[in-house]
Amino acid sequence: MTLNTILKKTAIATIFSVFIIPFIVPGDMFFPFITGKGFLFRVLVEIGFAAWLLLSLRDASVRPRKSWVLWAFGAFVAVIGIADIFGVNPWKSFWSNFERMEGYITILHIFLYFIVASSVLATEKLWKRFLEWSVWSSLAMSLYGFLQLSGVFQINQGGVRVDGTFGNATYLAIYAVFNIFFALILINRDKELWKKISYGVIAFLDFIILYHTATRGSILGLLGGLLLSGLLIAIFDKGERKIRIAAASIVGAVILLVIGFIGVRHASFVANSPVLSRFASISWADTQTQARAYIWPMAIKGWEEKPVLGWGQENFNYIFNANYDPRMYSQEQWFDHAHNTVLDWLVAGGLLGLLAYLSLFVTAVWLLWKKSPDVSFTEKALFTGLGAAYFFHNLFVFDNLVSYILFVAVLAFIHFKATRLEKPVASEKGEIDGDDIRMAGPIILVALAFAVWFFNWRGYETNLAMIDGLRATSVSPVQAQAALDGFARAASYDTLGRPELVERVIGAVPAMNSDAVPLDIRQKFAELAKGLVDAQIARFPGDARYETFAGTFYSSYGQAADAEKHYLEAVKLSPKKQTILFQVGSFYITSKQYDKAIATFKEAYDLDHSFATAAQYYAMSLAYAGRETEAKAVLAQAGLDTSMTDDNFLRAYIDADNWTKVLSILKARIAANPKDVGSMQNLAAAYYQMGNKAMAVATFRQIETVDPSLKAQVEQYIQAIQNGQ
Repeated sequence: MTLNTILKKTAIATIFSVFIIPFIVPGDMFFPFITGKGFLFRVLVEIGFAAWLLLSLRDASVRPRKSWVLWAFGAFVAVIGIADIFGVNPWKSFWSNFERMEGYITILHIFLYFIVASSVLATEKLWKRFLEWSVWSSLAMSLYGFLQLSGVFQINQGGVRVDGTFGNATYLAIYAVFNIFFALILINRDKELWKKISYGVIAFLDFIILYHTATRGSILGLLGGLLLSGLLIAIFDKGERKIRIAAASIVGAVILLVIGFIGVRHASFVANSPVLSRFASISWADTQTQARAYIWPMAIKGWEEKPVLGWGQENFNYIFNANYDPRMYSQEQWFDHAHNTVLDWLVAGGLLGLLAYLSLFVTAVWLLWKKSPDVSFTEKALFTGLGAAYFFHNLFVFDNLVSYILFVAVLAFIHFKATRLEKPVASEKGEIDGDDIRMAGPIILVALAFAVWFFNWRGYETNLAMIDGLRATSVSPVQAQAALDGFARAASYDTLGRPELVERVIGAVPAMNSDAVPLDIRQKFAELAKGLVDAQIARFPGDARYETFAGTFYSSYGQAADAEKHYLEAVKLSPKKQTILFQVGSFYITSKQYDKAIATFKEAYDLDHSFATAAQYYAMSLAYAGRETEAKAVLAQAGLDTSMTDDNFLRAYIDADNWTKVLSILKARIAANPKDVGSMQNLAAAYYQMGNKAMAVATFRQIETVDPSLKAQVEQYIQAIQNGQ
């Protein structure tokens, strides 16, 4: 093969290799359903782009062709890039994190994928094969989903919503929607009956899996997209009568399905179905209790503060924390997206960013209907319906890598159909001098190696090193040196994943600050953790989440002044979030500043009196200060048990040396459950703390009577008591 052939086949291979990405789930990685897919996609794109770039220098026919979609995509990338640079946190906007694997780095790779796909997939045969590969891949995913339904494979999210190898039912749902439309397009294209039947069966299986994802936005989007496609064909298509009849039948079926469901939405079989009950619950009242009812107005408010270029990618959390609604106490506490792609781009890129994003849809539809004369009316209608379904789905979720890929592939196809007869950009320049090409080859290879290392390998190694650290701290006894080495190695790369690393290191403090860990390792770990925490605060200023992490860290090491400073800064950044106030109040309890604790917990309780946990914490803080009457009044006002006998109050009485109360609570528990060995052990410990060794021994003898298997352990405790230990 010639070099040009090798380069072209390499580029095409990387375009088709994306079909394995949905199935990549490396079990030894942090966020395995996200990170493995992200790293593989980036490496494939970088290889494909390098091959295409060198090929385009040698062969003018594969250079880009001008189209409104190309300009719209380029404008989108440019606007979002400027928004990220001038946004709240450019570092975060570029790299994102392991949990999302988005950021500007992903936008760049998606755009490069579009450039390569629209340039090298230059024949109808290749694009048909692309659709076929996608549909047959979806069959494998659907079969995996059926195995999840049958119990052979576990549903990763738990519950009954099938998620395939995506780890998220919503991601699987939109993947199925794309491939259902692709299958319908292939049914329209193919002349062979067996292929039409095969694609029909795959579409049906994909629909069943889509149904079992219970993703309402995707299912409604599919039905709406089919309805739109059917109406376009039935009303405006002047082609075959059979196709128009089939389209009209689909329209009628969708309408009857919706009307029929509305008629039976209160039936028992609907209420007993995990999927149907989700649709039956759709109502205005239902929307008012969902998180979206709170975070969408936050997004609008945030956009109003930065209307032109927005906040930059990955910065919604700043808006969320500052505008947190206390009524969200039962929801996720750290939203990083608006769960609406339109609002996400409005926040990230401002009005310019949103217009650039919407222009992708507008220009694609315009090119499809006005500049693609050799695309059949039916196919145009189906692609339009797919775009409508995808857009509707995105009104309720944020995008993911695989749906990005499929959407961009559709854009690349439309670009190809609209420009395939036009000359490539700069084609008039002809071939570049051979010496220049020979110089370009090594330069491109070096740049490729650097890109793979800089954009992927360092993040990949960070991920694995962090996992090593987490594993070492999750065993007993803790593998302290291995944990220190793992976390230190992860920190050395200072790249993608730094936010998660800081969080996990803070979480490892209790294990690594134990007396069982050698002193020198404890000291080195504390220095490492402090450096990470301080650097994160400096790099992510104004982020309430990392201020709370800093407070937790300094509190763990007894540095009360620094802990209080960071906790109070977190409250300043997110003044209405009860969970942050809980952490501050608990810090004051630990440091025996009971008046401050009472004031803090009262502030949290007053934000929303329906939050039972806030009432319990407030009452507990009053109990610490010996103000039991007031504590009972708070519990009574909240409609809670006023006996004050749960573990929170038990701990309060122990810390306050109120042993009379401690004995009363523990005796009541034992009376209610005579075999409550745990309460008996606590009662024995309480007697010992009071200096009543005889009652402590007697209580342990009672434990031996209740559970003879504990005889040896009881004898050890009694011996220790008698020896004054």
